[in-house]
Amino acid sequence: MNFLLIAGATHGFIFNVATFLYRRRIEMPVVFLNLFVFFLSLNNLQSWLLAKGYGTTLFFAQHFIFPWYVMIVPMFYAFLIYYFGLEKRCATFLGLSKGVFIGEFLVQLVISYGVDVGVFNARILTTYVAFEDAITLGYSIFIFTKVVVLAFRYPKRNPAILKIDNLKWIKRTVVWGGLIFALWTVAVLLNIFSDVMKAPYSYYPLRIASSILIYWTGYQAFFRYMVYKDQVILRREQEKKTAGY
Repeated sequence: MNFLLIAGATHGFIFNVATFLYRRRIEMPVVFLNLFVFFLSLNNLQSWLLAKGYGTTLFFAQHFIFPWYVMIVPMFYAFLIYYFGLEKRCATFLGLSKGVFIGEFLVQLVISYGVDVGVFNARILTTYVAFEDAITLGYSIFIFTKVVVLAFRYPKRNPAILKIDNLKWIKRTVVWGGLIFALWTVAVLLNIFSDVMKAPYSYYPLRIASSILIYWTGYQAFFRYMVYKDQVILRREQEKKTAGY
């Protein structure tokens, strides 16, 4: 499990560097795709560090968790929006996602520090982390429903895009995302209601799936986007030639 976590994180960071070096001009879809992989990798890296116990002896450093996972689904949704050329939809939900991330970060910062200095009981932090996970799951599902609607409805309203990209890879990614949300929901329920199976063990299936997702989505989305851009440019050149003729 630890090997999968660090391998997925490392591969994700390498992917980020490689894509930026590969492209002379970085388009917005590539930026959001890289942010999607980046936040996934940060989440895996953090899980690996906590599992291995790499940190200081301070309670705060050992238990504080950055809510990187808040930004994962919004980044993929932003990628799709720019992929389909619908940039105007981006501003509102990105601002909301940043607000959720900052809010969860500050609340956990206060509670973790309070537990560290003895103001709060350690059980409060455990309860809050489970509550935060449930809130983030709900918000991520809300954004994911928008991903599903965009991925399946947009091609029907704009069938011309299917001549350039059949979008099967996007639909497969959405199905894989649905599986991850199912595993995440099970983990949250176990953390709240189970006395036998709790974190970190409840997250193991989810972490395996997310590690695979880094490989699948990163390469599929990046290379499909490259092909898509080439096809768009080719069609425009053909239309210009036809119009000139």
